Amino acid sequence: MNRREREILDYVAMDQRGSTPAIVVTCYDFFDRLFPECGIDDFTEGIYCGDPSLPYEEAQRNQHDWLLDRAECVAGTVLLDIGCGSGSLLEHARERGCGAVGINVSPRQVVRCRKRGLDVRLLDYRSIGQEWNDQFDAIIANGSVEHFVQPRDVLEDRADTIYEEMFRLCRRLLDPASMSRRLVTTIIHFDRFVPDPRELLRSPFNFDWGSDLFHAALLEKTMGGYYPVEGQLERCAQPFFDLISQEDGTEDYRRTSEEWLARVRRNLLSFSRGWGIWRDLLPFVVRHPSQSLLSLLLLSSESWQWQFRGKRPPTKLLRQTWRAR
Repeated sequence: MNRREREILDYVAMDQRGSTPAIVVTCYDFFDRLFPECGIDDFTEGIYCGDPSLPYEEAQRNQHDWLLDRAECVAGTVLLDIGCGSGSLLEHARERGCGAVGINVSPRQVVRCRKRGLDVRLLDYRSIGQEWNDQFDAIIANGSVEHFVQPRDVLEDRADTIYEEMFRLCRRLLDPASMSRRLVTTIIHFDRFVPDPRELLRSPFNFDWGSDLFHAALLEKTMGGYYPVEGQLERCAQPFFDLISQEDGTEDYRRTSEEWLARVRRNLLSFSRGWGIWRDLLPFVVRHPSQSLLSLLLLSSESWQWQFRGKRPPTKLLRQTWRAR
């Protein structure tokens, strides 16, 4: 990290508050060192419109358009992006003339966004202060909600409370005079397979290689989080939001994830590019040896892709649009 990057990080660190589990922050530190070098700038699904031959980059732009259209983002719209990643959606919103603000818990990603001239804060959504009340026309949470609940929260019967507080927070941030007042989410849900949260707290090596519990425990150990089930969020949204539309994006996520896997493997094994990627990963490996091993195992075991494969995948990706009551 050069001097300018450190200056940016020192500045945005003043905004950092909250209680995000360390595992969530470190997982994005790892993948943000790897994915951009492989031509992957977004960590969520593209939209292929049923065309498997559609280029990956076009599918990602389709998803940006879908999110902004559902949020009714036009010139002058003030948008909040919760978990804004590398900022590509914010850039797309800026192209439309929106006033876009992002929050993120990954210091490395915040630095990248700030270098691109984006208004991004190092901030946990739970720590958004009252000064942000009524400031936004629309809110997008694209793949971030999957980290909000952890297995221990489920064991202690806190999951619904966490989701209810999320919806309550989002409603207070939306301007009651706005014509939009929309929240747009993309969230992985448990579907065919709903694991016992106690099992996810165990090592993946306690389970047979390639079994559902092996993959689910490995995902939890590398990325953190426990997914909702279909209908849970709609129940928790009352009395704050109405669900006005819902789409199944599971097949799009499968295609996107297979493209990620192919690009990562191709670049890691490339003589010309691979050495630079491994060199950039080395500081992370030194600081987080166990997390590094599990993250590399996640790639080799194809546990991320497991979620979306098969005639009835273990999980379902739902794109949902909500209107504030």
